[in-house]
Amino acid sequence: MIITKRLTIRPLDKQLIDDMTADEPVQERFLNHVEKLSIDPTLTGWDVWIVQLKDGTYIGDIGFKGKPDESLEIEVGYSFLQDYHGQGYATESVSALLADVYARNAALTVKAECFKDNPASQRVLEKLAFNVTSESSDIIYWEKKLTSY
Repeated sequence: MIITKRLTIRPLDKQLIDDMTADEPVQERFLNHVEKLSIDPTLTGWDVWIVQLKDGTYIGDIGFKGKPDESLEIEVGYSFLQDYHGQGYATESVSALLADVYARNAALTVKAECFKDNPASQRVLEKLAFNVTSESSDIIYWEKKLTSY
């Protein structure tokens, strides 16, 4: 678990899904993640993390798209409910997640991608000191070497 000034960030597991209330969005991909964890428990922390306000309100999720590859690269992603956009939650939570993973493995390169028509997501990556590595017609590709945090 990661605690920030405003947020609680927990790696998704079966207990967390059971703890989520009926009005919180337990998405199909969350259930798929729990199934993957039952097969490979070492995925814990390398996939979905649930982001909640201090009062337990679900506001979004962040995480990695699997464990680091042989090149020590991982890809980070994030998604927040519309009501919580523009309040710095993505920047705060992804920054905390990167600090956590840096403490576990400082040699990683973190990659990200976002659509060109998503300036808010671009601002998150800029604030977190990601660098643009390439672009396609609709996607911008980013990376950040975890040399300090």
